[in-house]
Amino acid sequence: MFTYSDRDFMSKSMKVVVESIESKLSEPFFSEFKEVAIAAISRSIETIKAFEASGVHRDLSCFRGNQAEDLINALFCEITDEIVNSEAFQVLDALRHSFVCYAYNGLHQLYTRQENECWHPQIVLTEVLEPNDIDSLPRVLTLYRGCDRSELENRSFGQAWSTSLESAQKFAYAHYLGQDWFDENNRVVLETRYRKDYVLFSDQSIEYEVVVDINKLDGVHKHA
Repeated sequence: MFTYSDRDFMSKSMKVVVESIESKLSEPFFSEFKEVAIAAISRSIETIKAFEASGVHRDLSCFRGNQAEDLINALFCEITDEIVNSEAFQVLDALRHSFVCYAYNGLHQLYTRQENECWHPQIVLTEVLEPNDIDSLPRVLTLYRGCDRSELENRSFGQAWSTSLESAQKFAYAHYLGQDWFDENNRVVLETRYRKDYVLFSDQSIEYEVVVDINKLDGVHKHA
């Protein structure tokens, strides 16, 4: 579906699971927009590469978008202006959001500003994300995760956990309350112990988030 170059950029630089985009673009409801989306993604990557190669400093204190952000926003706005299919619009807007975030401040912005309420390209960290506050963490942490019960049943866990039980409970039972798929009976708070040495990212300022290497998880259980 994508060129080798585009796949390589998304998977290695953006840490995107490319298959998560390919499967969404291949769904029947999106068939008439598939080629347009592929072209828009390719142009967005080209725009980001050109901006990064230019050596222009990303000014994170500026409220205006940089050149790459502006071009990507304009590109997707042109595509979505006349789209009445709300589901297709949401997918295209999620793609726009992802590439604009990356254009603004690279992987850090893309990961920390990803949308969770609706579909979003899956991002999997494979290395430590900077900046972070990992140094402030204890050697061994107690972590919690609010999620669907199927994660525990299938032993297939997400990367985002929290040092705050209250925050995890909100993710389990409050944040997604208005979503069509939400079923309180299928929600659960998980708990585990995890070594600081294996933490990939931490931000203890708001949601007390800790990103883990799921291959290092052990002893995950339902919080009592």
